[in-house]
Amino acid sequence: MGNSTGSTMYMFGTVIVVYIVCVLIYQGYLWIRKKKEQKRDEEFKRGDR
Repeated sequence: MGNSTGSTMYMFGTVIVVYIVCVLIYQGYLWIRKKKEQKRDEEFKRGDR
């Protein structure tokens, strides 16, 4: 069984880092989608006047 504690900690750390990166990518996607939607709404409002 040797030194499994170190390997476990590296695996746990890797999982945490991957999770954080995925969450940041998803939040970036939502932010870009929101900005595009705001821009589209603004153009639509300007067209109505």
